[in-house]
Amino acid sequence: MRKLATAMIGLIGWATLLSNGASAMQSGAQSGAQSGAQSPAAVVDDRTEANVVWRVDAAVQRSLQESRRRSGAVATTVSRAANWWGGTGVIVFAAILWLGGRALGKTQVARIGLRGAEGIAVASALSGITKGLAGRARPFIATGEPWQWDFNHGWSDARYFSMPSGHTTATFAFAVAAMIAAWNYRRIGGRVFGVGCVASALGVGFARMYADQHWLSDVVVAALLGTITSIALARVHARTPGAAYHRVMLGTSADIVAPPA
Repeated sequence: MRKLATAMIGLIGWATLLSNGASAMQSGAQSGAQSGAQSPAAVVDDRTEANVVWRVDAAVQRSLQESRRRSGAVATTVSRAANWWGGTGVIVFAAILWLGGRALGKTQVARIGLRGAEGIAVASALSGITKGLAGRARPFIATGEPWQWDFNHGWSDARYFSMPSGHTTATFAFAVAAMIAAWNYRRIGGRVFGVGCVASALGVGFARMYADQHWLSDVVVAALLGTITSIALARVHARTPGAAYHRVMLGTSADIVAPPA
């Protein structure tokens, strides 16, 4: 558990420190350009070449936006559907599984929904804090310039709320939590459901980049954050199978934390 907590804190700290470093580099480069030390074009080239993550971010953005300009209505519709799923859709679905399962006495279904909802809530809170602190510019306002960060600016300007992707964080948190909860539920059916949830989360991450809302590194960090959060929560629940919390939230007095054999 300590290792998971450390990994989560390290992930958030990495994103925040990266934003500070990028902001400092940006300020220094601007000062150098103004003093005649480097031309703006040279500064851009140096930044891109100096960081492999930024090179990949810029290349992926360029490729996806070129593809987007050539794509038809079907690709646009699918992208919009994936973006909806990563926002409102996954939250509503988790609530339906939890509350619907609880009302119908389907404890295992309610458990899957509750675990997914917990993952979404905790991971999204961590994501929101990181986004506000990091202040990374979204791709559509910094085309080809993934190094644009303004520490602590994300709170007041949604255009600087890019790192990490909130939609991807939420869907990966739900997917991993649901997969853990459903893995042994009705065997093949539960496992297919879990894998399908993870596939949908990957689709959301792609859609966020396709819509030019996030860089690739935003999506990767979000996927890790959502995954680590839900694994950590699953380990906490596994240690407290008979807690009153489970009985209240799931409407049962049975030990329902461990997946059925």
